[in-house]
Amino acid sequence: MTALLIIIGIIVFFALVLSIRAHIHVEYEEEVLAYAKWAFLKIPLFPRPEKPPKEKKPKEKKEEPPKEEEAPKEEKPKGPNPLKVLYENEKLSGILEILNRLLQVVYKFGGRLVNSFVIDEMFLDITVSRDDAASTAVEYGKMCRRVFPVTGAVVANCNVRKYCINIDPDYLANGQNEFAFSLEISLNPRKLINAVLAFAFGALFKVGIRLLKGIKPKQPAKPDEKKPEENATQTQASDTETVQNTSDIENKTESGATT
Repeated sequence: MTALLIIIGIIVFFALVLSIRAHIHVEYEEEVLAYAKWAFLKIPLFPRPEKPPKEKKPKEKKEEPPKEEEAPKEEKPKGPNPLKVLYENEKLSGILEILNRLLQVVYKFGGRLVNSFVIDEMFLDITVSRDDAASTAVEYGKMCRRVFPVTGAVVANCNVRKYCINIDPDYLANGQNEFAFSLEISLNPRKLINAVLAFAFGALFKVGIRLLKGIKPKQPAKPDEKKPEENATQTQASDTETVQNTSDIENKTESGATT
């Protein structure tokens, strides 16, 4: 009973720990700043803290023993090409079936992966400027055409809690674009691990086993063994010959009796 309670306590502890969301923060204004947070830990990602240089001790040169002449290694015979064997065994229809199974597994993994993280904040501020007003207006239109479809797809397909996208033209600036960006993502480790495990088992059982069956070379039939159809044909031919021989004997007997 005590061992069972200990096991349950360990499972509950890991379930609670893995339910704590990890946060990744990335921002750019004049330089890139990125760090990760989980519970009470904060890990800088960029720029990385500089480590003090280690003092290198001079290495003592060791006398190398004379090398013995190695005997030439025998080249091992190469096995059959698995792709060629797969094509010979499965043909095009079998390969398409394997690819279809792989795409199904990847699609499910992508859905679970998207559900495992949340975009808490996404802010983008762009100021467009060129040398003259006409070029600034044209560049402003191009920038809107590039940015808004991408951010719209992200907002539509991901769980985004807060976002703000600003693109403004500046007709009085010195002709340089300015960018400011901030992104914070929270990740659920438990859901991420579940997604990875589901992908691994799906790839193993739905794709891996099916692929191994296709790559396995087929054993050629032995020359002494005959197919059932050939045996049936030979049996029918022998029965026909027997019936013909019997009818010939009866005809001869009847003709002799008549004479």
